Amino acid sequence: MKPENKEYTITAYTEDYLGLIGRINAIFSRRRIPIVNFNVGPSEMEKIKKFVIVIKETEESVQKITQQIEKQVDVLEVHYHRNPYLTAVLHAS
Repeated sequence: MKPENKEYTITAYTEDYLGLIGRINAIFSRRRIPIVNFNVGPSEMEKIKKFVIVIKETEESVQKITQQIEKQVDVLEVHYHRNPYLTAVLHAS
């Protein structure tokens, strides 16, 4: 049985580096993973960017993507979580 795709949010904190958006986007493009939402902006820390990326995938795939993002030179920290609240709201309606 094929694992079900669920909605996950990936959050990455990075140094403010020109071109990093393209490199992170390329990770998803190479794997042909559609992005539900992609936001980049300043974080709570000065000179640190915060990426918030929402995708629908299997947890195994999300783990691999997270590891690939962590390997980028200017990435400081990456983590992910499933979106249980959104899933519950969508199924309740």
